[in-house]
Amino acid sequence: MTSNESKNEMLVMVLTDLAAICQKRAENSAVPEELRVQARRFVEEFNSLLPYRGKGTARQHFLGEDLIIKITRFLQRVLEVQAAPALPEE
Repeated sequence: MTSNESKNEMLVMVLTDLAAICQKRAENSAVPEELRVQARRFVEEFNSLLPYRGKGTARQHFLGEDLIIKITRFLQRVLEVQAAPALPEE
């Protein structure tokens, strides 16, 4: 496997994992609705690229890398949701 192929496989693996995280956020009622909607959009975008895995055009490759960036920025927003720490039981 060439270094380019290895890099592509690594990016696909990262994108697949990020899409799975988004799927979990989209299904979790504890996540605010606005974030669940955005997570669903990212999953849809990922699913639209999936048929081209390993044989995509330069444009599809760019869209995949762009999706990685958008999801990582989105995950930062998930961290901004305010939640108080659980109080220890007495």
